[in-house]
Amino acid sequence: MRKARTRARGDEEKVIAYMTSRLFPWNFIVEDVDSESLRHFVPYAIQICEDKGIKKGSIERDRVDKVKEVIEKEVKWMLNDYLHQEDRDAARIHGKFYAQYPFAFAQALIYTILYRLGASLEDVVNINALGELLELDIKAIKRRERFIRDLISKNEEKALRIFSKAMLNRKVISEEGDYIGSVSDIVFDSETGTLKSLILNKQKGSEKLKVPMNDMKLNLYSRNIVLKYVKKEQ
Repeated sequence: MRKARTRARGDEEKVIAYMTSRLFPWNFIVEDVDSESLRHFVPYAIQICEDKGIKKGSIERDRVDKVKEVIEKEVKWMLNDYLHQEDRDAARIHGKFYAQYPFAFAQALIYTILYRLGASLEDVVNINALGELLELDIKAIKRRERFIRDLISKNEEKALRIFSKAMLNRKVISEEGDYIGSVSDIVFDSETGTLKSLILNKQKGSEKLKVPMNDMKLNLYSRNIVLKYVKKEQ
């Protein structure tokens, strides 16, 4: 059996340093990750955004402060998950691409959030100032953004179909790891098409539980869905 790759201590230290930098989360977009890793992680980023209801109209484009807040929050959550979870599940899911996780995923997530909110990197960041500060090639940053946005456009419909199908029968656990039930049905908002809630088959009996998506989060390291709060209204 092939041994799963474990995180290098240097990777963790670098992630922590980036998270505590005043340049966070924009320091992640300048990391040198290969195009195949981005192709792999973009569909995951689309699914996370769909889960969180991040799409055009959910935030006004001119609310730069709010767009930044959403990006910072989601990237920080993803990185904390990376730092506190076991390697084996992530290595199994992402295979050879795990070597560039979480930097490639952070880039995919940042640009996917911007794309789905109808914004660009220049709308929220002074690219020229960032380039001068870090001695970066501005043209290369813009080429990377165009490349990722093209990947998002080509993968969005397929990623959302996979996302909806993949939700069914997935296990739902508490943040402590206790098994709650499994997903039996999906409820969409009839006006926006946004995933609104999940219907769970509870662990015992035929009892159903309806849980809003705001009370859940996808676990990037396993096939499980994490329920933030155990007690829910029927």
